[in-house]
Amino acid sequence: MHRLATLLALFGCLVSCGESSPEAPLGTTMTMSLAGSPSAEIWNGQCVACHGAAGDGVRALGGPALTQLSREYLTRQLTHFVTGIRGTHLDDDAGKRMALSVANLSEDDISGLAALITTELPPTQPTATMTGDASRGKDYYINICSACHGGNALGNDRLGAPALAGVNDWYLKSSYQGYLEGTRGHHPDDTYGAQMARLAPALARGGDINDVIAYITTLPPHRAL
Repeated sequence: MHRLATLLALFGCLVSCGESSPEAPLGTTMTMSLAGSPSAEIWNGQCVACHGAAGDGVRALGGPALTQLSREYLTRQLTHFVTGIRGTHLDDDAGKRMALSVANLSEDDISGLAALITTELPPTQPTATMTGDASRGKDYYINICSACHGGNALGNDRLGAPALAGVNDWYLKSSYQGYLEGTRGHHPDDTYGAQMARLAPALARGGDINDVIAYITTLPPHRAL
């Protein structure tokens, strides 16, 4: 990650390690309670600045919410960033920052971090920031997306398809644009990403993807709040 992001991460760690109080935000309290474990140190030092103390995302830095994604999906994506399968395209600024921030992680680090995100951080459901025709989007979703991502957008690890419910709408949009524009799914070893890139043109017209995302945001995530 850029030097700025690294400094922000260190600042995030300092903030999260202060004394807890009844008024402290839930994400801060949860992060402090995990202090001391190797995974918590990685989370506080390398992840909080871009993904938030509670893992609910920071739009300004392109870091999405993570707590509704599966351990398998997080492990695969972190591995892809570390090995250069993802985050190497010249136009993928957020991906390049992510790749730099996790370049030092080992397989054990990745496994522990994915476990922490999916079991220790509080579940979140991001607030909608986009508008669209959810009714129209439902039709598109059922006919185009549900076969891989599931009827309730909870994902299917056997098909390599992540959960979409509980992910920031702006991140769903930017990711889809990445598949359309070739900044995601371009690496020859990104099997599932390549599949998504081939399917992405199905929603390339007008506001189709906005409508689909508007529908996805109405669906409850896997981890209840």
